[in-house]
Order: sequence, then structure tokens, then C-alpha cells
Amino acid sequence: MNNPRITYIKNILLPCVIFSMVTGVATGSLIFGFKVAANQIIEVSEKIYTFVRANPQWLPLLLLGAAVLGALAAWILYWEPNCRGGGIPTAIAQLRGLLSFRWLRSLILVFVSSMLTYLCGIPLGNEGPSVQMGTAVGRGAVRIFGRKNLAWDRYIMTGGACAGFATATGAPLTGILFAFEEAHRRFSPMLFMVSASTVIFGSATGEALCQWTGMDGRLFSFTVDAVLPLSSLWAPLLVGLLCGGVAIAFTRVYRAVWDLVKKLGRRIPYRLMTFSVFVLIALIGFFYRDAQGSGHEIIHHLLEGQGVWYLLLICFVLRAVLLIVANNIGVTGGLFVPSLAFGAILGFVCAKGLVTLGLLGEEYTVILTTVGMASFLGASSRIPLTAVAFAVEALCGLSNILPVAVGVTFAYLVIEVVGIEGFSETVIAGRVERERKGKTPQIVETDVVVQPGAFVVGKEVRNILWPPSCVILSVYRNPDRKDRHFGGMDVGDTLHVHYTTYDPIATMESLEHLVGPQPKQE
Repeated sequence: MNNPRITYIKNILLPCVIFSMVTGVATGSLIFGFKVAANQIIEVSEKIYTFVRANPQWLPLLLLGAAVLGALAAWILYWEPNCRGGGIPTAIAQLRGLLSFRWLRSLILVFVSSMLTYLCGIPLGNEGPSVQMGTAVGRGAVRIFGRKNLAWDRYIMTGGACAGFATATGAPLTGILFAFEEAHRRFSPMLFMVSASTVIFGSATGEALCQWTGMDGRLFSFTVDAVLPLSSLWAPLLVGLLCGGVAIAFTRVYRAVWDLVKKLGRRIPYRLMTFSVFVLIALIGFFYRDAQGSGHEIIHHLLEGQGVWYLLLICFVLRAVLLIVANNIGVTGGLFVPSLAFGAILGFVCAKGLVTLGLLGEEYTVILTTVGMASFLGASSRIPLTAVAFAVEALCGLSNILPVAVGVTFAYLVIEVVGIEGFSETVIAGRVERERKGKTPQIVETDVVVQPGAFVVGKEVRNILWPPSCVILSVYRNPDRKDRHFGGMDVGDTLHVHYTTYDPIATMESLEHLVGPQPKQE
């Protein structure tokens, strides 16, 4: 018997609550431990570099140690390609069904590979791996506790990714927005329920552990007392235009380096390139301390008003080159905090210039610095809403939401006018291209029939996370349906679907998880 209430509870309420709770608590606990471990490793790394700078005779041993770390990282990245590159773009590709992965192996090796990155001092952050590990936890929760509910796979993975981001940054609202604006670029009630529920459980778990241990779970701990007056809104407009223009250059350089790495990859073994990046960054870090780390410390110094404009520009260029090279090679790490650091440098330099010219008061430097952080993030990744939400939630509060919105809007307008693709989308395209290399796409057009108890029953077509490139061309309603689902799909409805796939069997299995097992065709 097909009872709509039982189907609703089975396919929506129970999985949403149970899977979200399990995934949120597990992700919050895991990311808390990951942050503690990362902080300890970073402290050890800083002590090692400080000692070697004071005792240069130990430089050869430092480079040898970096070479060993590079060899270990190269082995891990070669064995598990899903650990390569920025964690957030990789996680997004997995959430969209573009990349396959083994959740437990990915979880363990992302954790280990990230520690190697931080120990060497490579300029990447921990929020990317946190999102990637949260994604893996979400898949693990469904695989372990819901083998009969695999239709929830990508939804719970999304919740895990959001919880990973929220726990890593201490910004739960931004974590929820991540699901809509960046991960899937769409809104649906189910995505909201899963993302919000998982973020609540994950953030609560992480915050409880932080209070228990006395650790500060926030990414930034500062307050902005000044409020930028309406008469000075032209200043964040300038910062936004600057950040938008630099974001365009940054993305184009990334693409150029990606093309170069592809060409070099035909001649130079991947392991040798990874090995060389670790040694190079260790050598540069010995001479220039600010070239290392995620950029978190740089941001704090700028928010305190410390910085010389020409040194900051040198720092920007050097860090950008190292980050682009390391990310293109595939070194594990996040791009979120490094992007904030780039924006902070641009905002701070612009603010100092305006103060020197007597056009702006010194007390507004911190505001323009935060505007730069949000503007560069929003423009480079094309996530303006997430950037504004993060700035309000974790940086300058509601009192300066207007200048932040102005800066992000004009930075985004620059990107939109040029028509350049977002940085995350560029990274995703490279990852997917690498995954599909040597495979032949197949175009499939077929009919599937909604079966009793299927996941899609009672839901609208637009609210379902269909397999990649899958388009529902038409829906033939079951003539015997009783219109009990208010326009949603019902048992017996025939869906005419069209998709391009590199694995027809896997794609059909994904469809059957949603609409129910299809009769075998003779």
C-alpha cells in the first residue's frame, strides 16, 4: 500500500534527522580534532623554521626534511588522486556527482596529506580539507546506516560539507549558504533542511568541544568599532573594483599555469613535480617567512594596522605564485583563507593609500581591509552572497554590512562584465578533465517509471539532485494518480530523461536510487 504519510516520513523526515545528526556530530568532532592537530603541526613547523633561520648551517637538513615530506605527499597523492588540490573545489565536484571517491580512504589520506602540507609551510589553509572530510563523513553515514536509502547520498554529503566548513570557520550561516550558492548553485527545501540540520549538529558539537578544552573555535577574533559613513561609500566601491580586476588576473594566471603543468606532466613524473614544490617552498620560506602558512597571521597583522604597502605587494605576488603552483600540482590544502589574505592585502593597501592622500580617516582602515577580504572572495569564486554573509558573521558585524555589500557587488560586477569563470569552477574543470581523460562520453535518452516508495514521490522535478547532466525532458503523468502530491511526482509517472555519461551503468544506478528499480529490458 502506498501511504503518502509513511512515504514522507520514510524518505524525508527520518533520513533528514537521523543522517544529519550522525553526520553533524561526527563531522564536528572530526574537524575539531583536525584543527587541534593542524595547530600543533603549524607550531612545530614555525619552531623548526625559526631555529634554522637562526642557525643557517641546518638549512641542508631542512631541505632534506622537506624532500622527505614531498616524497610522502607525492606517494599519497599518486595513490589517492582525490586528495589533490583545493579541498572545496574537489568536494563540490564530488557533491555534484562529477568525481567518484572512496569515502574512508579519502577521509584518512586527506587528513594525513594536509598535515604534511602544514608541516612544510605550504601557503594553503585547513577549511578546504575540512569541507572535503565532511563530504566523506556524509557519504560514510549513508553507506553505513542507510544502504537502502542511497538516494540521500549527495544530500547528506552536502550537509557534511557544510558542517565541515561551519566548524572550521565558526560561521554556521555561511556554511548553510555554501550548499546553495557554491556547491549546487540552486535552492531546494530538502537541501536547506539537510544543510541546516547538519550544520546545527556539527557546530554545536564543535562549540561544545571548544568550550570543554578552552579553545577558540572562531576563525577570527576581533571587533570593528568604527562605522563607515554614507559619504565614504565610494571607498569600498574602489576596493571592490580593485579586487574584481585582480581576481580576473589571478584566475587567468591559474589557467595558464594549469596548461603549463599539463604540458610538463607529459615529460616530468608527477612525483618529481610534487617533490620539487615542497623543497622550493621550504627554501623560499627560509628566506621569507610571510610566504608560508595559510595567511591567517597576515590577516591579523593587517587588521591591527601593521603593514608596509610595497612589502605587502611583494608578499601578494610571491604567495599567489606559490599557491597557484602548489594547487595546480595537487598539494592538499584549502584556498579559502589564502583568498581572504589576498583580499585583506588589497583592501589594506588601498585604505593606506586613501589615508595618505587625506581622503579617508585612519580608523576606517580595518573596515576597508574586511571589505577587501569579502570582495576578493566573492569575485574570485563568484559567491557574493556567501562572501557578504561571512563578512557579517565572522568579520565586521552588521554595522558595516552596507560597505561590504558595496565592495562585493562591484567586485562581482567586474567579473560578470568580463565573463570570466569563477576560480572554483576553473579548478573543478581541471579535476574533472583529469578524471575523464581517455574516456568516451555516451549520450543516453530513455524513459524511467517512478516506482512505489521511490525517493522522488511527492517531490518536484526541480528539487531533486539528478545525476550530472541529467535533464528531465518531459513527465508523463500516471492517468490513475489522485493528485495527492500537489504537482509532485507520483507512482507510475514516466520521466523522459536525457544525459551525457562516461559510465552508463553507474548513472542508471543513480537514477534507480531516485525513481526505484526499473524493469530489465530484454
